[in-house]
Amino acid sequence: MKTLVILIILTFSLKVNGHHKIYSPVVEEGRQSLEWRGHLDIDDTIEKNKSHHHVFETEYSWTSFWQSELEFHVSDKSDTTLDWEKTEFQNQLQIFDLDNYAGALYFSYNFVSEKDEADEIEYKYLNEISFNSFKLVTNFIFEKQVGTNVNKSTEFAFSNYLVFDDLLPYDLSFGFIGFSEMGEISNFNVFGEQSHQYGFQIEREIELEEFELEFAIAWLYGITDVSADNSILWNIEFEF
Repeated sequence: MKTLVILIILTFSLKVNGHHKIYSPVVEEGRQSLEWRGHLDIDDTIEKNKSHHHVFETEYSWTSFWQSELEFHVSDKSDTTLDWEKTEFQNQLQIFDLDNYAGALYFSYNFVSEKDEADEIEYKYLNEISFNSFKLVTNFIFEKQVGTNVNKSTEFAFSNYLVFDDLLPYDLSFGFIGFSEMGEISNFNVFGEQSHQYGFQIEREIELEEFELEFAIAWLYGITDVSADNSILWNIEFEF
């Protein structure tokens, strides 16, 4: 058991390696975790093909309704193999906790490391509806730049995850997952200039005595030209 735990920790510390994440509104007091997630794009254009993004995250739930997270984003660039893109400090407040429904408010300040790029603030409303063996999680996302001489408009996006727990053997969960970026909230882009990627995800939780390991892998298909043709997502989370 100790060897397994050490290997898991090394995985996080050595790879230090997406973007794509759908946040559950449910907060569990005392929960703390390490997470590595990312995505790899596969596209017929040189600019997008094989581009990848990695996120290292640690989180802690201070109370039964307040959770904080710290994320480090690393991505490939046109002139470098990997580059530290930004650091995010996030707080989440659960405001609804009913039998079949949960909701939360989310705030993030993003310290952008890229030269000549402004910092960002991000607001989300997290929504979850659950019945028996399935649940639907939706995130509504609002993001804007901060500082002087920046674009003051607010970008809007949303994501959905419909997951079923009893469709596959070996305690695997199966779900349909999707991400949409609409453009400025005051002036949506025309459909062809919006980003829409939808596909499916498989995930599993493994109990390790006082620890828990969660992993997920997903495939997304790009519906519009500005979206990557295909993306592969992964997520590994170690909860202790």
